[in-house]
Amino acid sequence: MPYRIKITADAERDVRQLPGHVRQRAWGMINALAGDPRPSGARELRGYPGYYRIRLDGWRLIYHVYDNDQVILILHLRRKTGPQTYGDL
Repeated sequence: MPYRIKITADAERDVRQLPGHVRQRAWGMINALAGDPRPSGARELRGYPGYYRIRLDGWRLIYHVYDNDQVILILHLRRKTGPQTYGDL
């Protein structure tokens, strides 16, 4: 059974502000998470159990997996700037 995808308002705004070619790839990546919430490129964030990030060129897709409810919550899509990229989770 596929996971349901939920997107925060911040994440939706982040995706809308991406350049067109990256935006299309981001939506494809988000939709693919429903079938595989932990693809080979996903890494769990240290100190944040259940939170993952996927690289998308210079950006990071940050999301949380709720296995019991089979929900993936997309939190942010941010440009990688260092540790502060993940600071306000």
